[in-house]
Amino acid sequence: MAAVAFHLALPETPPLPEPLAEALPEVVDAPPSLPPPLPPPRAVTLKVSGGKPLKMRAILLAEGSSHWPGAAAWHELAIYRREHGEHAVAVRSHDRAPGAVPFCRAEVFPNLAEAMAWVEEFDPTADLAIPFDLADRTVRAADMALDAAAFRIRAEELTRRWQAMLGEVLCRVDAQPCASLD
Repeated sequence: MAAVAFHLALPETPPLPEPLAEALPEVVDAPPSLPPPLPPPRAVTLKVSGGKPLKMRAILLAEGSSHWPGAAAWHELAIYRREHGEHAVAVRSHDRAPGAVPFCRAEVFPNLAEAMAWVEEFDPTADLAIPFDLADRTVRAADMALDAAAFRIRAEELTRRWQAMLGEVLCRVDAQPCASLD
């Protein structure tokens, strides 16, 4: 077998350009641009389960939903700034369990800080329908234990979804020009 050698002559390579960082314009940390101004207040009516609706003139600061495909239970959250500086929070709990109906809350707070504190302390599992009757003596203890375990898993998933949605909504509220924590 014969060995063949090749000699390849390459043209002289041009000098490398100056480093990329020097070639780019200087980047300055500039403050982010302000969000567009909020629209004027509008008439809003919030449902309240077991009570009169809350009627007000307000601006919607942010809203969100923890619904996902196949969800057995989820929440909707809306945060408003009222005309005179107060804040309102609306929470609607949905549960597809037999006999369950949406449960609606609407609360008013003197400032955004108090509204945020209430939302962060809200228990998303409070309105879940328990899928079994604790007083039913015909249900075996083992079946009740299985139902309770399934309920706990459902409650934990609902809580995780609520927390994810809450983080998104609070981030949107924080981005609003009027969202200083009074």
